[in-house]
Amino acid sequence: MARSDDGSSHATPRPASRMVWNDLWSEFTAQAPGRMRRREGATDCPFCADMTSGQVDAQTQAWIRPNDFPAFQPPIGECSILIYSRAHDRRFADLSPDEALRVVGLWRQVYDDLARRYVCVMTWETSGAEIGQTQRHPHGQTYGVSIIPELLQREMEAVERAERKGQPCPFCASLAREERGPRRVFAGEYWVAFVPPWARYPYQTQIIPRQHFSAMDGLAPDSEAALELATLLPAVIRAYDRAMQAPMPYMLALHQLADPRYHFHIELLPAGRAPGKLKLPASSEMAWGFWLSDALPEVTAEDLRTLLALEMATGEARDDS
Repeated sequence: MARSDDGSSHATPRPASRMVWNDLWSEFTAQAPGRMRRREGATDCPFCADMTSGQVDAQTQAWIRPNDFPAFQPPIGECSILIYSRAHDRRFADLSPDEALRVVGLWRQVYDDLARRYVCVMTWETSGAEIGQTQRHPHGQTYGVSIIPELLQREMEAVERAERKGQPCPFCASLAREERGPRRVFAGEYWVAFVPPWARYPYQTQIIPRQHFSAMDGLAPDSEAALELATLLPAVIRAYDRAMQAPMPYMLALHQLADPRYHFHIELLPAGRAPGKLKLPASSEMAWGFWLSDALPEVTAEDLRTLLALEMATGEARDDS
C-alpha cells in the first residue's frame, strides 16, 4: 500500500524505479517517478507518528524505518530512514555525544544489514530546506544500491593506482599530510578533520579515521573512536553555524565500500559561504562539472579551527553543568 500526501493509504501502485546508463558519461542515472508524490510540506510529521501510533515504544530514542517513498526497490536497491531523536525540533548539531553515538550505532546497524545484499551502502543527511530537506524532524537516509556510484569508483581507482605504484593509501597519505598543516580543523586520537585542498564548498570538511578500515563494520559503536566521532560531528556543524551566524545548510555523507583497500571517511558539504549567502552549484558546476570555490581552504580551515575549539570547549562546559 502506498500513502498519499495526507498520509492516507491507497492501492495505486508506484511506478517502478530504474537505472539508465549514460554512454557519453559512462555513468548511471536513477529514475524514481514514484517520488513525485512524496509529502513535501505535509503538516503531520510521519516520524512523530511512529511514536503516537505505537510503532516505536517509549524507550526507543533513535530508530530505522522504511522510506515511504523509496527511490529504489529490490533488486536495484532498498531505502531506509534513520530517525535521530524523538524530539521533532532538534538538529543533529543539537545532540549530545551520547545521543549522537546512537546515530553512529544506526549507521553501523543499517550497513550490516544492507551490505549483505548490495555492493554499496550510501548513508547521508541533508539539513536545511534551502538544499532540499523536506521533513524537519532530525533524520538521515540510507540507500543500499546494486551499483557503485561514479564518485566512489573514482576514489577506488585512486586507491588502486597508489597500490600499483607501491604507494600508501591516498586517504592515509592525506591524513598524514593534513593533520599538522594549515588546512587542519581537528586532530584527535582517532579522527582527523580538514578542509581538503580541492574543496568545492568553502567550508567543506573531510573527516578520516586514523585506523584504516573500509566501512562502518570496522567501527565498533561502543568504542572510544565512535565516541570521539559522535562528539566531533555535532561540534563541527555548530562551528558552521557560528561561521554563518545562523544554521548552516549542509550535506553529510559516509563514504564506504566493502573492499578492505578502501579507507572509510565522512564528507561534510556545507552550503554556506558567508553569513546570509549560499554556495549552490550553478552553470559551470552543473553543466560542465567545473567547480569554482569562493574561498581558500587555508583561510576557511583557520576559521573552523578557531570556531570548533570554541564550540568544543562550550560543549564540555555544558556537559559538566
